Amino acid sequence: MKEWEASIEVHNPLDRASLSSEEKLLQRCKERSLYLLTGTAKTERRLREKLEKSRRYPEEIIAKTMAFLKEYEYLNDYQYALRYLEENGGKRSLRDMKAKLFQRGVDSASLAEAIEAFQEKQREEENNPERVALLNCLEKKKKSLDLTDPKDKKKLYAFLMRKGFSYDLIREALSLEEEL
Repeated sequence: MKEWEASIEVHNPLDRASLSSEEKLLQRCKERSLYLLTGTAKTERRLREKLEKSRRYPEEIIAKTMAFLKEYEYLNDYQYALRYLEENGGKRSLRDMKAKLFQRGVDSASLAEAIEAFQEKQREEENNPERVALLNCLEKKKKSLDLTDPKDKKKLYAFLMRKGFSYDLIREALSLEEEL
């Protein structure tokens, strides 16, 4: 080894002994975040809450970790929302899914963008997932209700409205049911 090479201190990022305490903490926070993301996808807010709740990492370390995760697309609220909408499209109403995503911490801009992309995809497909979800719900409820009875019909409307389906969509589905 040459003299000048020996005098240069080599900083190996994989060697924990050569890292400062702040760098070690940042590395640990990144590792913990990646571990938390391997189980299930999380929104930025949910992951931040988990890291803050542990009380092991200061805010500046968490902020650097979030920036790292976003840079490498490990955290993306838009993708999270779009995936959730696609997975639950035939099971829940759009209004219900929107509320769930908002509760999970998806920011309003990402949520609006994901809903717009999801609805655009719905328009291209013949089977509207929200209509499919409504028909599935209606099929289950028909077994316990008599749709010729006005009281039962009113109960059904109320139930479906609470599930987040629009009045127009419910009316359209029930008129289709009556025709059959």
